[in-house]
Amino acid sequence: MVLKTILNTQPDFTGEFPAEYAKSGLWRFNESTVDNDDSVSDSSGCGRSLKFINWSGTSANLVESQKGNSARINIVDPTTERSYLYVKNDGSIFENIGERIIVGGWINPTIYSVGNEYCPIFNTRYGPGQPILYLSLYYGAPRLMLYDSSGNLILDKTLSWDYQLNGSVWYFIAAVIEPANRQAWYVIGDKDAGTVRISDVMTFTGTLNPSCTADLIWGMHADTYYYAGFFDDWFLDVDSELTAEDLKNYFLAGLLANGGVMSGDVDALTDSPNVTLRAVDGVYPTSGILYTRAVKCNLYGSGQVTVSCEYVSGTTAVTDIQTSTSGDLETWSDWADVGANGEVESPNAAYIRFRMTLTTTDTSQTPKIMGIQLYGEEEPPEDTEPPEDTEPPEDTEPPGNTARPAYEKLGYARPVVLDSNGAWEAVLENAYDIILTGEVNGEDTLSFSIPFQDGKRSYIDNEKKIQIVEDIYIIRTVTDTRSTDGTIITSVYAEAEFYDLAYSVRKEEKEFDAATAAEAMAYALEGTEWRVGTVTVSTLRTWTCSETNALSILREVADLHGGDLVFDCPNRLVHLYTFSGTDSGALFSYRKNMKDIERTIDTTSLVTRLYAYGADGMTFADINDGKAYVEDFTYSSEVRISSLDCSSFTNPYQMLEYARMRLADYCKPNVSYVLNAMDLSVLTDYAHEAWALGDYVRVEDKDLGISVTTRVVRREYNLQEPWNTVLELSTTLRNLGDTLADAVEGLSGAGDVSSTDLANLVPFNHLLNSRADNGMAYWTNSGFEADAENGVSGTASFKAEGTAGATKSMSQTVYPANCASYTISAQIGSESLEKLSDDSQVGIEVVIEYEDGTTESHFIDLY
Repeated sequence: MVLKTILNTQPDFTGEFPAEYAKSGLWRFNESTVDNDDSVSDSSGCGRSLKFINWSGTSANLVESQKGNSARINIVDPTTERSYLYVKNDGSIFENIGERIIVGGWINPTIYSVGNEYCPIFNTRYGPGQPILYLSLYYGAPRLMLYDSSGNLILDKTLSWDYQLNGSVWYFIAAVIEPANRQAWYVIGDKDAGTVRISDVMTFTGTLNPSCTADLIWGMHADTYYYAGFFDDWFLDVDSELTAEDLKNYFLAGLLANGGVMSGDVDALTDSPNVTLRAVDGVYPTSGILYTRAVKCNLYGSGQVTVSCEYVSGTTAVTDIQTSTSGDLETWSDWADVGANGEVESPNAAYIRFRMTLTTTDTSQTPKIMGIQLYGEEEPPEDTEPPEDTEPPEDTEPPGNTARPAYEKLGYARPVVLDSNGAWEAVLENAYDIILTGEVNGEDTLSFSIPFQDGKRSYIDNEKKIQIVEDIYIIRTVTDTRSTDGTIITSVYAEAEFYDLAYSVRKEEKEFDAATAAEAMAYALEGTEWRVGTVTVSTLRTWTCSETNALSILREVADLHGGDLVFDCPNRLVHLYTFSGTDSGALFSYRKNMKDIERTIDTTSLVTRLYAYGADGMTFADINDGKAYVEDFTYSSEVRISSLDCSSFTNPYQMLEYARMRLADYCKPNVSYVLNAMDLSVLTDYAHEAWALGDYVRVEDKDLGISVTTRVVRREYNLQEPWNTVLELSTTLRNLGDTLADAVEGLSGAGDVSSTDLANLVPFNHLLNSRADNGMAYWTNSGFEADAENGVSGTASFKAEGTAGATKSMSQTVYPANCASYTISAQIGSESLEKLSDDSQVGIEVVIEYEDGTTESHFIDLY
């Protein structure tokens, strides 16, 4: 089974216009009241707030309606109230009108509005500058006017008498304009009658105003003509991909959706995008029936429905799940119950809609619906008949687990418990908060929760195996928690099957001489069920392996040789690729499939000069022009020094190659993008948007000036809610554990420092030019000099010759972050050092100044 259709957004349950098709503005009026500026928000993400003009002292209000709240104006006396709606144009609204403009929404006019000669609906004639379009009613008939850049009319069309609108009826009214084709249409839908019509094409000559900067006005023209009635769910989209036929289908698909009906018993707004019973003063009704909008069915053969929901066993429930199908969104099959296992019993057709009942026996509690999924058989490709007289090859079963995947994509998959033979034991369809966390060359874990009362809770136990699509995880922790309301939840944490390689047979120390990565990997996997797979990394390394288990050796191989480790759990193979991903072609764009983004440019670990020390203090100075370091000043001209612990290396040439490889990463800022994004590939017709861990993707955010191709290096994938997936791109944000090693690598005596001590270290050297590589730069000096010939960790050092009765010193002021403790580290050398008096001192003095101006001194005596 593969996912065919998913309903999990507010418009799926309310019938509101989808935000992705209203990129220039979307005003839903769902607030309880206006803000301090008499305005309501723009749901498109453009920030174009809509203001009520003449709000106070009039009938203008936000009132309960068919799709949340709606805007009401002028229902008492339009000639004296004179209220209207206003959006300021910053000049960018019509900046790129593109192939098509769509504008429209819902109106409920009064008798006054449909009876007058002229009634303005949506208007750009009020300036500044010349208009572009005007929607109005002429004696109740829809009228469309279009303008060129000089303000001249290039279209003025009133629909014929049979389009006459009536008072106190909800209508969907929208205009579709194609500037290049010089064509336009009206789409008019009558909610009460359930009918919708597309007008005949309206053609025009001339050029539609390409530079309109006029503001948007609803319900008023020239301070003379006013609309009386209600507005709801208005949208505007320039360069739109939707046609008049698409808008017709939108109207028909959402006719029954009732999650936004404020007088109804179900509520898709309060806890959006979830659906609950609708509480009044904290009290829920005992039941309510939810109708969804219709969506494409996309079924081939049989189908299966699953409903993701939260419930309290014996108290709240979601029952009576039914479907109805249609080939044209107008003629529908009778409602049919789904089967015991969610089977679709309705006839197969182009569209499907859902109906279900929410119930509770405790009016202080409600069930919650998070999503509805429709699964179906994957349509076979053409010409799939197998050739005659062929048999499968022998011995094709891979080692390890043989269970075929229950799902083919991560999105909306569920954990499957396996028995001791690797066969399916239970599909945990009621699991929720299912998170897969994975990192390139890092962690691979699974976590989820399930109601303790669920009948399949008994299958969950420590060390049992869980299958997610093709990957296998082993349960490590099972936690049962009772909340204050008595609900008991089981939380599960599992690790990828390859984690067990950390418990392999103990490995002895082994030397590798100009060895490939595959040789070391084969040694690591000896005595396990795993084998070396594909290795595309070609580097050679001479080194001593002192790690004691298979997993740690594999990690060290990846570090020394470079590349990405990939564990193929079903086939028990370990691959090492130079690059494990692909250029997926997937695009993450604000208001498309990206909800928020954080860009971090981090230079705290920037290094421009990198020393390396191999076995027995070996350096590569003899083969590197006498330098025991490599340099790269591409990003910064400042000398910033660190060192690598390469004690495993015995070959200076390979150590030099390795140091250059590492400096290529260290010499530039760490640039990370952390974003919440939707995996669109789970939806039918969006397979081209598929991406995986390690892939290159495109990220676009015009406001932040981001337009980059970058790599997915970490992801927290929410299987149940793919729209809440968290990605880290380009490079993972460095944590304390990552930088500690760099902070102490190469320091003499580092082995004497315990891991507990290291955990308290600030992992950065706050002293600038601490090795005298830059002479006496950054130091206040009295009597010291830089010795460029004699150094220990580098080629230079600081030197002073003592003088009787005199003080020689060098000092530097640093401004570290607030920490509980700090570490002072230094190496000293002396020759014929002698104290001439009891008050003579040789050492390091630390003077600490606190925020209140007080100081504290500490002297570290070195003699």
